[in-house]
Amino acid sequence: MSIPPLSLDTTLQGRSVLVTGANVGLGFSAALLALQLGASPVYITCRSAEKGNKARDELVADPLVKEKNPHAIVKAYELEMLTWDGVTSFAKKFLDDREVAGEGLDVAILNAAIVNLKYEVAPTGNEMVLQVNYLSTALLSLFLLPLLKKSTTAEHTARLTFITSGRQLFTPLKHCPPEDVNYLASLNAKNTFGVLDRYGLSKLLVVLFLRHICDNISSDKIIINNVCPGIIQTRLERKLPWIIAPIVGLFKTTVGNTVEKGAECYIAAVASVGPESHGLWYQLMRLKPYSDVVTGPEGKKIQERIWRETVELFQKVSPGADTNI
Repeated sequence: MSIPPLSLDTTLQGRSVLVTGANVGLGFSAALLALQLGASPVYITCRSAEKGNKARDELVADPLVKEKNPHAIVKAYELEMLTWDGVTSFAKKFLDDREVAGEGLDVAILNAAIVNLKYEVAPTGNEMVLQVNYLSTALLSLFLLPLLKKSTTAEHTARLTFITSGRQLFTPLKHCPPEDVNYLASLNAKNTFGVLDRYGLSKLLVVLFLRHICDNISSDKIIINNVCPGIIQTRLERKLPWIIAPIVGLFKTTVGNTVEKGAECYIAAVASVGPESHGLWYQLMRLKPYSDVVTGPEGKKIQERIWRETVELFQKVSPGADTNI
């Protein structure tokens, strides 16, 4: 399905923007488009300083950025989401830098994520996709909330956008153990890992988490939503077996949208919609309903369970992080 064009009056003039996972693909394109629309400073995160500096130089060298936003500031930060220390050390440095400089944060786009075709365990002891796409993303969002709240003014409400996926619709909470067993911990077992559903499940957990935040933070403090750009012509198929990769690549080229169009979905979520988007999900710029897992009779109970188990884990990593909501 095609992505409608971004409105011609869309602007991020003078807004500060953070994009995680922004050295390649959708993250890079979103940071670039934000700069072309007037954003500054733009903060990007990458897994290494070398990659971050290279991406930063490419962003400021873009002809349209030079023409439309010649004095834009781009700063690169190292963020390793496979480890707890990678998240906490980034958050501390980023927040300390903003305090020292007397700066706020108008927009945060949490884009960084991975797809894994085999079961692997992160240094934290958690399954790798669960760690990066859900746990580290959720923890980072909690660290950013106070700064975002503080940055809201009468003229502009701070934005927090999570990147999710349409695959959340087809990913039920599988292998859900009894109430006296920790569900998130159970997902670290190899026999619960499914190549076809773990990515979607990680994004479903993000949805449940952000909806809990939205139940506790009103849209006049921070506007929080999530977006899926659909099938995009990125190079994720490079991780597939050689016999399958060309087929997937051809499919994406045939029916997928470009990364530039995908980036427009990101920007629309932080610049084109307002308080009415709080807690909601947009796919290809169109408002979409959640699955019954999220909004059905058991949805609230599941949401509360995921929140409770997430906070219990975070208390061991960064006590008090949950009080930021």
